[in-house]
Amino acid sequence: MALRDYLLRRTATTALTFVLVIITNFVIFRLMPGDPTLMYLQGVPPELRAEFEEVMRHQLGLDRPLHEQFLVYIYNCFTFQFGKSFRYMRPVADIIAERLPTTLLLLLPTTAISIFVGMRLGAEAAWRRGSKFDVTLLSLSLFFFSMPIYWLGMLMIYAFAGPGWFPAGGVISDEFWDRRFAEAGLHPQNFFEQLAAMFMLDPVGAIVDIVWHLVLPVTTLVLYTFGGYFLLMRNTMLDVLTQDYITTARAIGHDDATVIHRHARRNAMLPMITVIILAFAGVFSGA
Repeated sequence: MALRDYLLRRTATTALTFVLVIITNFVIFRLMPGDPTLMYLQGVPPELRAEFEEVMRHQLGLDRPLHEQFLVYIYNCFTFQFGKSFRYMRPVADIIAERLPTTLLLLLPTTAISIFVGMRLGAEAAWRRGSKFDVTLLSLSLFFFSMPIYWLGMLMIYAFAGPGWFPAGGVISDEFWDRRFAEAGLHPQNFFEQLAAMFMLDPVGAIVDIVWHLVLPVTTLVLYTFGGYFLLMRNTMLDVLTQDYITTARAIGHDDATVIHRHARRNAMLPMITVIILAFAGVFSGA
């Protein structure tokens, strides 16, 4: 009974929070100054501006009553209709679809590696608190975490792309694959079709080429982001290591590896779970 009541309360709270976020998001943009139709009026002759603005407001639904706009907004949210970009004058869904594959290709391995490295090193550094290992990692994590990411990227390009060891940009070797596509009579129109054609022609070569292009950006982002996970895991582990059950585990003769992995790190993972979920959510929302 208690568990059911708890689940019902949490479900109701989550639903209420979701509704409030949607309402707040709708209201904020209606309260902001400016008029989105002005984006479309650039280059329109002055004598046609009034008529053109009226047409655009009708197309955007801004001439409807506020409650109708809200209902349309709710419907669009649940049907993933994001409208047209004011900047690119194209459907937002198409723009996202074009950029999402490369975004995931870069940020998914970056996030996974950063979390894994940060948590492993953070747990070890906490266990060896005050040692050279701990001080060195703590200094490096703070150094990279405080360094501007664009500056770190420039240094990596200068050091590794300058000599030609790694490419300075791109996801694939465009000229090489364009020749391969032309020889095979293939004409991919987007990144999905390019990947499919690459793996059809040379699966191993495609993987090697993509990984080769990802080494520099992934390494740069890992160096920049792992420090946050390292510091959080280290601080959480330091708190866990002072608990009575850790003292008991040591007293009954468990070796260090058992104490770290079975008792300390498992309990230190609890606050990390929320951070991990938010990190992977940021792959999509923050890209």
